[in-house]
Amino acid sequence: MAENNNKNLLEVKDLEVSFFTYAGEVKAVRGISYELKPGEVMGIVGESGSGKSVSSYALMGIIPEPGKVIGGNIIFDGKDITNLKEKERLKMRGKDIGMIFQDPMTSLNPVFTVGNQINESLKKHTDLNKEQRKARIIELFRLVGINQPEKRINQYPHEFSGGMRQRVMIAMALACNPKLLIADEPTTALDVTIQSQIIELLKDLKSKINMGIIFITHDLGVIADICDKVAVMYAGNIIETGSIDEIFYEPKHPYTWGLLKSMPKLNAEEHERLIPIEGNPVDLINPPKGCAFAPRCKHCMKICLEKKPPAYNISEGHDILCWLPIKDEYEREVKNNGKSE
Repeated sequence: MAENNNKNLLEVKDLEVSFFTYAGEVKAVRGISYELKPGEVMGIVGESGSGKSVSSYALMGIIPEPGKVIGGNIIFDGKDITNLKEKERLKMRGKDIGMIFQDPMTSLNPVFTVGNQINESLKKHTDLNKEQRKARIIELFRLVGINQPEKRINQYPHEFSGGMRQRVMIAMALACNPKLLIADEPTTALDVTIQSQIIELLKDLKSKINMGIIFITHDLGVIADICDKVAVMYAGNIIETGSIDEIFYEPKHPYTWGLLKSMPKLNAEEHERLIPIEGNPVDLINPPKGCAFAPRCKHCMKICLEKKPPAYNISEGHDILCWLPIKDEYEREVKNNGKSE
């Protein structure tokens, strides 16, 4: 088991995804890299349009037209799956990699029962007979907390509440015991109680079956509750990665500072106001030459506008894409050299 845990389940290297529209090439993902181990939960956080969902669609091979992976590699379980043929993708999708989509009402087919839709995946990827598949669906419904599963498997999506539909989506994603689960904003539009139940369910499943999870959201509170590490995305780049403690208590990128300051706090003073990130997201058809966050950054320097910052290692596992720590390090060296003279 220990040997398996030291091996990466997923390696994403310099992934680039673009959408070729009539207005031009939209550079949605611009060279992101990260690793995930079995049983590890990685959160991807950022504002709308930062490339969170598109990067996950690339892993599944379901980027909609006119989108295309134009660079980089996706290594899953030791195999490069970047340019798999659709036939091979179909064998892997649902079996080895499961996905909980953002909106269960549009992801579930309204003309088929929920049991029928989960049965389709089991029929394709397992050798179970009809009775065994039915038993498995009932078992999954119990696992995700759907009551009266024998009755519920014969119902249609519209007969379920929003929270229950999301549980059906989780059951569908887990049907074939995937090695990797991608959860694309699975708690969006759900009330806080249901949100908490789904988070606890995913935490429980992670420990039970040693499944790697990529949890995509814009909610930092949810990230803090379930994830082991976090990748902060902005304008198609991962601009900071680190453990939960590093991102929440020792963030180093100005964008991460902005996200944390714009999040409500329980211990805030009565009249304390949230501080929004001023400005607008960049145009990904014509992204800036330098740092994408520079036009909105209060710490912007001349070099930020002219040259894209290199990755800077703060500590083991904590990296940022920013000129500020390089400037600080340079100033420390100048100061120390001045003292030595």
